Amino acid sequence: MGPETTIHLEGRFFFDPDDPIYQDHFPGKPVVPGSLILHAFLEVLRQHGMPRPKAAEKFRFRRFVAPGSYPYRIHGSTEALRCELSDGSQALATGILRACS
Repeated sequence: MGPETTIHLEGRFFFDPDDPIYQDHFPGKPVVPGSLILHAFLEVLRQHGMPRPKAAEKFRFRRFVAPGSYPYRIHGSTEALRCELSDGSQALATGILRACS
C-alpha cells in the first residue's frame, strides 16, 4: 500500500457494558476509557491488513462515551488517517493516525 492510497472505513464499535473494566471506570456511571477507543481504531486497521501507525495525534475526547454501540469512520491516506467516533449526530472522539506506510 503506497502513500497515495485512499482509505475509507466505516462500521460500529461495541463497548460491552458487561465488561469488568466498567466496575472501576466508573462505578454507577461507566465511561469507556480513551485508550480503549484508540485501541478500537487500531484494531480496525489491523483487521484490514494495514500496518500499525507510527503516531496518534490530536485525539480529542469531546464527550464521555458510555458503553454501547457507536458508529466510527476512518478516512484519508496511509500517511494520515482521520478517525471519528460519533453518536450518530455529533463527534464523541476524533484524532489522526500517522504514517501507516
